[in-house]
Amino acid sequence: MADKDEKSSLPLSRIRTIMKSSPDVSSISHEALFLTGKATELFVQNLAQVSLDRDKDKKHLQYGDLSEVVNTNDVLQFLQDIIPRKIKAQEFLDMMEDDEEET
Repeated sequence: MADKDEKSSLPLSRIRTIMKSSPDVSSISHEALFLTGKATELFVQNLAQVSLDRDKDKKHLQYGDLSEVVNTNDVLQFLQDIIPRKIKAQEFLDMMEDDEEET
């Protein structure tokens, strides 16, 4: 059971809303809500720390650092659509042209 003094950095009401958006979820216990929030918090902290450790500067975390970790780690493959590598507009247009030519 969650300690009464323990707090989550993430808003539990928002987590509840996200969890309730699933049609498979009918009710959520306070313990499950708290543990989901804490697990999410720890996951984000770990992702940020791994990204920061890979950075040469080690003072500032940038989008490119997160993107590189997500796109090179197979375990984080589920985040590739959310945190894609940045590409230039011309590269994207070239990719779109290639797709059109193939179809």
